[in-house]
Amino acid sequence: MDKSDSLSNNNIKKVAILGCGNIAGEIDTDVKKRHIYTHAKAISTIKELKLTACCDVDENCLRTYAETWKIPGQYLDFQEMLRKEQIDILIVATPTKYHYENVLMALSSNVKTIFCEKPLTFDLNKGIELVKKAKQSDILLVVNYMRRWDRFYAECKSLLDSGELGKVETIVAYVDTALFMNSIHMLDMLLFFGGDAFSCLGFIDRINNPRVVHGEKDFGGIALIRHKNGITSFVKATGESRKNHFFEIDIQCTKGRMRILDDDTRYEVYKFRKSCQHTGLEELALEYTKFNDDNHERIVEAYRDILGYIENKKKPRFSSAEALKSIELVNLIYASDSIGNLPVYPQVYDKI
Repeated sequence: MDKSDSLSNNNIKKVAILGCGNIAGEIDTDVKKRHIYTHAKAISTIKELKLTACCDVDENCLRTYAETWKIPGQYLDFQEMLRKEQIDILIVATPTKYHYENVLMALSSNVKTIFCEKPLTFDLNKGIELVKKAKQSDILLVVNYMRRWDRFYAECKSLLDSGELGKVETIVAYVDTALFMNSIHMLDMLLFFGGDAFSCLGFIDRINNPRVVHGEKDFGGIALIRHKNGITSFVKATGESRKNHFFEIDIQCTKGRMRILDDDTRYEVYKFRKSCQHTGLEELALEYTKFNDDNHERIVEAYRDILGYIENKKKPRFSSAEALKSIELVNLIYASDSIGNLPVYPQVYDKI
């Protein structure tokens, strides 16, 4: 039975996607992936949603995608799709350099919700413009930092917020290269765990070759971030090969330590215990390891969050305004590097 058979047509939300490439549907052909990554596969699991239209400037890509996911509406022209289709949720899955014009055009249409791939833009001021216009147009704008909907990371945050490990003092993170296209996920997690940034000291990696994404050079970097609450974060986002994948976070607290390893496969909790080698002292000892055996799908949860807004005006878990802060961190790393690696200070908080 088709998933739509159990619901009336009035209850099914129509989804259209702009950009029929990797994140739209191709990534999940990799059988090693632990999670759902693509929009099409996530939507296929939710009975309240149906992909009804797709658009791409590459006709072969468009036809293949539409055939694979059985999408009736097929367009080579974005404006035509916006004009002809009823769209409850528009997915913007084009290269980042096109996000601004794509989202801006959609904000002048009858689209109810826009789910844009990260980052929203390269240019922070253009991102601020889109966030403000979305608010003025009463259109929900969501940016896909998928870990914001991951129960594993929420659990880690809850444990830290509980005070069981004391006060967070430092966060050290390691992630793949390419600040805008890849490392920005980690920068977003540093803001999630550490709070808003007060200052940033950055270095651009000019030793290793930059990753080239959609024709754009995307360098790696290293940054020292001072958060407004006094937490200090350090992130290494460099590497000589894009094959070298890592996503690890080490959080030191006054009463213990948390290590998030291999992205969301597991975390370790350490607490101070009586030292075996120093009289009168305590040392960090492994208390337990929590393996992530939850089948929860974070990108599916993102769509559930959007549905909650559409149906009940429930406040989204992660706002587009929050999504601008990681863009600013990348910009600050570049800015600091350009002035001899001196500290620079964010301004986005005063503009939105």
